[in-house]
Parts: sequence; structure tokens; C-alpha cells
Amino acid sequence: MAEEKKTILLAEDEDDLREMYSMGISNEGYEVLKAANGKEALEWLEKKYAEIRAVLLDIVMPEMDGFEALEIIKKDVRFEKIPVFIFSNLDNEEDKKQAIALGANEYFVKAQHTPSELVQKINLILSKK
Repeated sequence: MAEEKKTILLAEDEDDLREMYSMGISNEGYEVLKAANGKEALEWLEKKYAEIRAVLLDIVMPEMDGFEALEIIKKDVRFEKIPVFIFSNLDNEEDKKQAIALGANEYFVKAQHTPSELVQKINLILSKK
């Protein structure tokens, strides 16, 4: 039997951070689909949702922010079971509460997690699915 694809969708508007996290996640055995904003993330979901194991959304992005994308993802029956993780530089309780209220599975503060730590936490959550 073919091994199931392990794909993570990463939405981050800063090129350097997107590449750094993408490389770190790839090094842990995942294929990474990269988006520069929430709109691009939704486009990837439309095309590849059957393969995507998890979505990482930054909050502050152009065109469509992470909260808007999260809300749309969680209202679509095709995507609602895919775990969504907010990962942001914003470290405040209001944003954390809003993310969880909109359906995020976890809220990560970028400065507090290396890419490999992020993947370890994602693996832990995915193993409970």
C-alpha cells in the first residue's frame, strides 16, 4: 500500500520566514504547500484538501488575514476536519481567544518555537486525530 502523503499548507506573507519554516517542516518529512496570504491558502485547499494533513496560518497577511481564512476553512465541510494552527508573532490573549473561538486547534507564537518544535507539536496533535 502506498504511503499516505504528509502535506502541510503554510500561509506566511514574509518570504524569509515562509522559506525558513518550509525548509524546517520539509526536513521533518512533510511536503509543504506555500501561500503568501489567506486567499492563496484557500486556493491550495480547493486543489489539494484531500492530501493536506494540517494548515499553518499567520494572522497578519495581505489580501486575506489568517483569521478570515480560518473562519472560511472551518465553515467548509470539506476542510472542517483539517487541523488549523495559527502561528504568529502576536503574543496576546485576545488573538489567542479569537483563534480558538474560530476553530484553531492551536496557537503558536513564532518566536517561541523552532520549525522542528512546531512539527513535533503538529505530529502530536495529528496522532490524536
